[in-house]
Amino acid sequence: MKKEKSFGKSLVLFVLIYAAAVGLFYWIVRDDWRQTAVVTDPVNRDAVLPDLNAGDEIRQDFVLAADQLNELILYVNRQPGAPAEGKLTAEILSGEELLFRQEMAYGDLAEDGQMSVSVPADALPEKGTLLTLSLRAEGMVSFWYGQTRTAGKFAVKAETSGLRMNGEPRDGELVLSQRGSLLQPYMRYYWPAAAVLFLALTAIILWCHACAVQGKANAINGGLRLISQYSYLLKTLVLRDFKVKYKASVLGVLWSFLNPLLMTFVYMFVFSTLFRNSIENFVVYLMSGIILFNYFTEASNQGMISIVGNAGLITKVYMPKYIFPISKVLSSGINLLISLIPLMIMMALTGVRLSKSLLLLPVVLLFLILFCVGVSLILSAAMVYFRDIQFLWGILLTILNFLSPIFYPESIIPAKFLTLYHMNPMYQYLFFMRSIVLNGVSPNPVTYLYCILASGIALGIGLFVFRKSQSSFVLHL
Repeated sequence: MKKEKSFGKSLVLFVLIYAAAVGLFYWIVRDDWRQTAVVTDPVNRDAVLPDLNAGDEIRQDFVLAADQLNELILYVNRQPGAPAEGKLTAEILSGEELLFRQEMAYGDLAEDGQMSVSVPADALPEKGTLLTLSLRAEGMVSFWYGQTRTAGKFAVKAETSGLRMNGEPRDGELVLSQRGSLLQPYMRYYWPAAAVLFLALTAIILWCHACAVQGKANAINGGLRLISQYSYLLKTLVLRDFKVKYKASVLGVLWSFLNPLLMTFVYMFVFSTLFRNSIENFVVYLMSGIILFNYFTEASNQGMISIVGNAGLITKVYMPKYIFPISKVLSSGINLLISLIPLMIMMALTGVRLSKSLLLLPVVLLFLILFCVGVSLILSAAMVYFRDIQFLWGILLTILNFLSPIFYPESIIPAKFLTLYHMNPMYQYLFFMRSIVLNGVSPNPVTYLYCILASGIALGIGLFVFRKSQSSFVLHL
């Protein structure tokens, strides 16, 4: 009877915690999952078209990239002597049907800079529609166009078309950027999905309780029992590993603070001339990538040698062997948490806006830690049988470092390789991290799904491989 009352209290506590977590998560993501900002990249400003005199017209075809287009940004070139009372007319057409017209006085235009065509929310059709921008003026005004796009400091030829002046095709396209938003359907599924997840978790809890009452074994109860039984040992190993790392160091734990700063300065010195101008807030972009990848490198390297390094203890005392790679991943996690401090300081110094999306930081860190546990279980088991795995893994880490957008923008990757590029789990964790840190928004549910799959698959394979091989560890240590 006493156990039933204790279980009842635990169940009520679970319901309260779940309701609070779902409510908090809803508050964080509700705006970001209803719509997301769209800003298309323009071509480079390679040349200026001839002046638009009376009777001249520039036409540029473009595909509507947003559900709600707010404005079109162009680069205008107004001659210094152009009269302030002159008039520029911008129209958006679907075929020959006029959808929107805006007239601007020359006095409102920059001599050489951006020009905005503001578009009412209900003026245009649905996303994906082919539209035409028409520009007419009264002389001494022209527009920039281009044939290349910039990837870092490298200019590559763009696939440009649809530009015409007085009906004659031109090789290139206007320097044109669309700014608007995509309407997301995700929030309509939020509460039904939360209810389904709640019912599933409740069913699992009730099933585990029934198995415990009936004395039946199951994997979940067994895992929880091991965690409870060896939690003190795990804590001891984690603290030991963390202290041993800096035992003979003069600066000690301060290295966890200095390491990401020093690495950031080195990368900035090497790569800033290539990519700094093409990445907004390059310092925070770079540091966030370095911190996550450094953690993955340290956790996987330490986890890989965890079984071999504790051979003396494993062959003499019985304990779950899982505990050694897990303790290495968690001890590296302490360094990860410390290294977040300089990141927050750099965010404050560079004026990055603090938003509620930062509350999602534990989520991406949890995904990454679970992924590292899975990888460490695989590597630690392989290391027992194949000692050369440590050298092979070092090479693979170097390759993965260059296949992850740590110091370069994603825009340098050719479009035909992007699907394969996005299959890199580290890309997803980096994208998640930068979405909440740099952009101040939650990534959409697809990114969450990618992270869950990457972490779940790595952890599942790691547990399977480790369990199948651990019984013969003592024969090879």
